[in-house]
Amino acid sequence: MNHQPKQTCLLKSIAAIQPGYPFRGKLELDSQGDAFVVQYRHIIVGETLHDQQGKTLDRVTLPGRKRPEYLRSGDLLFMAKGTRNDATVVRELPHNTVCTPNFYHIRLIPDAFNLMPEFLAWQLNHLDAQRYFAMCSQGSAAPSITKSQLGNLPIVVPPIQQQALMVKLADAATREQQLFNQLIENRQRMIDAAGYQLLRPDTTTGK
Repeated sequence: MNHQPKQTCLLKSIAAIQPGYPFRGKLELDSQGDAFVVQYRHIIVGETLHDQQGKTLDRVTLPGRKRPEYLRSGDLLFMAKGTRNDATVVRELPHNTVCTPNFYHIRLIPDAFNLMPEFLAWQLNHLDAQRYFAMCSQGSAAPSITKSQLGNLPIVVPPIQQQALMVKLADAATREQQLFNQLIENRQRMIDAAGYQLLRPDTTTGK
């Protein structure tokens, strides 16, 4: 039985937090651009960002001279603006991929208590953290989480074996939810098809 103690710390003590690339104004897409970009619509809660060829991402030409901080495997993206404050792990993307400034780009420092990025993302999406984020943005006309608020979030770091087990359980729950949703969609299509046949005029009687 594992009796290793859990560590507790603030997120800012174990990770670098910075906003995404500073695009200004409307994001102009460019099929021949020099970089790929991640937007909110590319995020699916409970799933990692995995698109080695960038087929589902948008392509842009990066404006200005600011040196981009490209996303790496193991980084996290946190949705900082709006009513969704979800996090996801970057797994495999083109080397020249950035995110919009609507995200915070989180990168764990080396040997950060042996914290798994997947476990950190799960914790950021957990009810306790989500309550904290909701409290932070209360009363705001345009809800958003500041870098300071995100950095001051307490993070619990259990032993690595417990982290791995929690991530495994969460992944299993996500897959079960996906299968359940697919079953619902399939059944609805069956009902729609049967209803269409039932409500069609009977061509043999003219009714």
